[in-house]
Amino acid sequence: MSSQDSVSQQPLLKVDNLTVEFNTDKGIARAINGVSFEVMPGETVAIVGESGCGKSVSSLAVMGLVPSPPGKIVDGSIQFQGRELIGMSEKEYRKIRGNDISMIFQEPMTALNPVLKISTQMIDVIRNHNQVSKKEAKNRAVEMLRMVGIPSPEKRVDEYPHQLSGGMRQRVMIAMALSCHPALLLADEPTTALDVTIQAQVMHEMLRLKQELDMAVVLVTHDLGVVAESCQRVVVMYCGEVIEQGTVEEIFANPKHPYTKGLLESIPVVRDKKVPRLPTIEGMVPDLFSLPKGCRFADRCGIASSDCHQSSPVLRDVQKNGQLIPGHKVACFKASEVA
Repeated sequence: MSSQDSVSQQPLLKVDNLTVEFNTDKGIARAINGVSFEVMPGETVAIVGESGCGKSVSSLAVMGLVPSPPGKIVDGSIQFQGRELIGMSEKEYRKIRGNDISMIFQEPMTALNPVLKISTQMIDVIRNHNQVSKKEAKNRAVEMLRMVGIPSPEKRVDEYPHQLSGGMRQRVMIAMALSCHPALLLADEPTTALDVTIQAQVMHEMLRLKQELDMAVVLVTHDLGVVAESCQRVVVMYCGEVIEQGTVEEIFANPKHPYTKGLLESIPVVRDKKVPRLPTIEGMVPDLFSLPKGCRFADRCGIASSDCHQSSPVLRDVQKNGQLIPGHKVACFKASEVA
């Protein structure tokens, strides 16, 4: 094994037993409960699940951006390139944030400063992590805008966010996130609120740049079609917990959690020019202030037993024909009955 192969076997990002709580007027809400996952160098990992399952909070925790107060990381570990991030000072975190780890936020109009030109915002990011002149930083900003497919970047760079369309603002966010060539990109619903055509263009540009810059990507998304096309592994979250994870091929072909199976069945499939009625997962994600005893999905599950309502399952290796399936884990007492 070459030294390069040896290095590639070490996780770029390792999240272990991460627990995040929010202190609210109604009490303490545990938004993330013991979440663990890894990202290897150059890998694309998808985090999927319904709204309110903790996907975005997990990404914010990695970036050190959980709002405090009211949020607080109460347990767990986040290691990036072998270095522990939890407990790091804000000054140290700023050296990593935007440089080694970048994030594309869900809504560009709230992430971009509306009273500053695009050039000002991009130059600040570039000069904060690189010893370059203002002119050199602006030239790099223009080049990054060109890389993400924005027409006339020399003109657009001096415009304000409100002068750009939603698709262009999202591309600006991608350009800004990639301007310092990070090793890890966190993309939180990067195509939210964009029309289908622009969604495809933005995802294409982001994944093309991933290959060019040899980045790892954590993609938070509801779009399982994008996951199937662009990701190597999937982490399925439900109500603040990881309930299944594995390779894309294994999860799509052999889902072992009823929730994962329900998500996959909700993908539209056209047969004979007709779209059949889509199956739905009945019910809602439970309120964090009144969580059910046992499995958090039990009340919505069609195959739950009394055990499911009494005890909480933990992630276990999935077996097939008596053999462990590498990397495929599920937290479900009924996994053997999911077909």
